[in-house]
Amino acid sequence: VSTQSTGIPVKTKTLDNGDVEVLFKPRGDGDHTLGLEFSNKQVPGCPAIIQVKHVTPDTLGMAMEMAPWEVDASAKGAKGVRHPNFDDIQVQLNQTMKIPIDLSASGPGNVEVSCMHENSKQPCPVTVVPTKQGAVEIAVKPLETGPHLLHVTFNGVDIPKSPFRFNVDPPSGANAVTLKKNNAVKVVKDGVQFSVDCSRAGPGVLTASCAGPDGQLVPCECKKSGSDQNITIKPTKPGLHKLEIMWDGQPIPGSPIEVMIDMVDGRIVYELCDVLLMLMGAFTVRTPDLSNIQLEINQFIRIPIDTRLAGPGKLQVTCKNEDTGTTIDCEMKKTGDMHEITIKPTDPGKHQLNILWDGKHIPGSPAYFTVKGPAPARLCYILSGANHIKCSKGAISFRCTTKDAGKGEVTAIGVDPFGKPFECTVTEEPDLTYAISFKPEVAGVHNVDVKYKGLSINGSPALIDIKSLPQGDEGGISLELISCRDTTASGSGTETQVQQKATITLPIPKKDHSGLSVSCKGPDGSDISCQLGPSSDTGINILFEPKQGGKHTLTVMLAGENYPGTPVDVEVQGL
Repeated sequence: VSTQSTGIPVKTKTLDNGDVEVLFKPRGDGDHTLGLEFSNKQVPGCPAIIQVKHVTPDTLGMAMEMAPWEVDASAKGAKGVRHPNFDDIQVQLNQTMKIPIDLSASGPGNVEVSCMHENSKQPCPVTVVPTKQGAVEIAVKPLETGPHLLHVTFNGVDIPKSPFRFNVDPPSGANAVTLKKNNAVKVVKDGVQFSVDCSRAGPGVLTASCAGPDGQLVPCECKKSGSDQNITIKPTKPGLHKLEIMWDGQPIPGSPIEVMIDMVDGRIVYELCDVLLMLMGAFTVRTPDLSNIQLEINQFIRIPIDTRLAGPGKLQVTCKNEDTGTTIDCEMKKTGDMHEITIKPTDPGKHQLNILWDGKHIPGSPAYFTVKGPAPARLCYILSGANHIKCSKGAISFRCTTKDAGKGEVTAIGVDPFGKPFECTVTEEPDLTYAISFKPEVAGVHNVDVKYKGLSINGSPALIDIKSLPQGDEGGISLELISCRDTTASGSGTETQVQQKATITLPIPKKDHSGLSVSCKGPDGSDISCQLGPSSDTGINILFEPKQGGKHTLTVMLAGENYPGTPVDVEVQGL
């Protein structure tokens, strides 16, 4: 086995089923040629061409490929989740590792991810983003070198081989090249100069190119200064410039760098738009991508706004329906230097969203989005109240209505407290009301997703807390409908919360269950009602009652000390 022309070391590993796994660690982007021989004869299909690329625009990254095994068609829940092979993964500090997760065989459910340094227990940033139906992408950016643990669960149950171990190495090559911390940028004669620290990168060549506001190349030169390099761009017209800095053909972290150039009385004035360069003003205010907002009537959108780098100033937000001229109320919540705005459009049409810092538009503002009339599933809702949930002969039933959407296919599927899917029976009743029923096998919180014509209805998924199972064939089940919405038919969007609870399953062995205690803090630091729930040999449920959306912190104690892996942060949405 060899990677031709590059001299990259290649390892082989014989698997339990007799297959051979081939491993190599690429050193850069581009096509890699892999030669495979068996008994001195070329394997059919070789040499194979393997394209390697870094995928994150703001920093070097590693995109992992899906593992080649086939998923058992009968596997559901956590056992049906497919993921890459983590053996011998090496990541450099400042790199972002992107991990595809295939949920197509696992059924409905939620993916929860945490990552921490194995020795210091320091957590590192993790995001989970849906990429397509039945798939998500996990992005992990470690903050320190050394061994790390990545814990991935599906509906509270560990997916195969979780937790995963990987090592983070010190940065090298392009990943170790950075703008200098002090006096990184300054105006020089007829240009703007950037000072780049190359001292940790090892042997290599720094190159740079700059595109002006019209997309044309701007004069740009690199000069060595000790272990540093000075890059000078010479703009010819005002506007947004993009400077791309490369080390041996690889972009350095933060490249391309955006620079807003202006001419005042013959002098060059610049503002750096990239958050890494920490200049004040509207250009340093950051939000998510505002170009792809899609809403329906009575839906809301929450937008986080980061003003940590903007310095003193005031945030202003306005929203207007351009078709009707109506001004939309924008709720604003501030925590430190972070803001969150909530917008609830009431009418369909094209809307304009303006976000300004001290009277200047931030990047991406004004943003435009269209509000559509509600989908038929949004007109259907779960009926709340004690008279709509029943127990008979060991079966639970609750009801929903489609009277505002008309007759259509109603389906439901559930997941028990330990991630096991179960089937539900849907029975049509008079007045376009439907009864959803199932027979629970374990106590605890059951999650039932009700859909109308394939889309989840208002209030779905319903969370039903089975307090106790019946004894024998008869007998009532102690239960509670703990979370559903009853949206009024008038279209006003009023929400009536029966009672809000949430449940999370932690993979704590049964031997440790006795003596556990649990507490919960809300986003504002207040104490939240919290208790231990049903348990199994491999995990225990924790139930808590959030009063608002946001990050909640669960702390599990054993013998007066934090249980390993806790506290755990849980993001609550939809309140």
